[in-house]
Amino acid sequence: MKSAEFIQRLIEIPQKYKTAYAKGTFGQRATNGTLDAKAKQYPAWYIPNGVPTRLNRLKALPDDTRLFDCCGLVKAVAWNFPNTVYTSNGVKDYSDQTMWDACTDKSQSFTQIQPGELLWMQGHVGVYIGEGKAIECTGSWESKVMITCVQNMGTINGLHARRWTGHGKLPFIEYTGQQKEPTQTVPDYSKYPVLRFTKNKQGRYTTRGEYVKILQRLLIAKGYDPKGVDGVFGPGCNAAVLRFQKENTDTNGKKLEVDGCVGPKTWGALYK
Repeated sequence: MKSAEFIQRLIEIPQKYKTAYAKGTFGQRATNGTLDAKAKQYPAWYIPNGVPTRLNRLKALPDDTRLFDCCGLVKAVAWNFPNTVYTSNGVKDYSDQTMWDACTDKSQSFTQIQPGELLWMQGHVGVYIGEGKAIECTGSWESKVMITCVQNMGTINGLHARRWTGHGKLPFIEYTGQQKEPTQTVPDYSKYPVLRFTKNKQGRYTTRGEYVKILQRLLIAKGYDPKGVDGVFGPGCNAAVLRFQKENTDTNGKKLEVDGCVGPKTWGALYK
């Protein structure tokens, strides 16, 4: 399966179905029979300390709710969800750890991650879908399949954020022909405006627009969190610029002036 199709099919699941997190599941309906069988398989999770509160909560869901755990979401799509066939398409029944073990091109740096790669942390996996976002089925927050923010790449307003340990390419997904993120094309930044942290008497941050979004994306790609890509040069963006200037050099190898002013030298360093 190509990565673009893989991502699209993952994204369609929370768009088309009610979902919930349940250990050991990969898209089954939330029927009593399914849940009783899973409770026998994983009693410590479904009936912790002998108390069936979690099991009863899941049984109270509508029967058409689809159940997944973190690696079950990935396997379900690989097994042709919603017409799921167990271990089809040559994809075995991975756990979150064995799925991560099977990945190639693993990295803890998020500057060259490709859409469709597996995201991993101890005990949990998700999938990177591009633009700093992940899709995951998690028992955290709303306990369902959801789009979240990859905190390693910055924060996104309105999305829960998770910091992952690493990422890698799944053996059953085709990644060929895709560009890595971020793009390596360098525009003529000498024509970019000079940006700096400013606010008016009412306390409104006045440096705004598409060039601020470009700046924020470049900072994230370099590992400096501007606290979102919202096109507003606020305190978080200013702090990231100052840290970047303190720790980097211009295109000639000379130390940047740490003044918070994003002019040609700082733009050049960001694109370097």
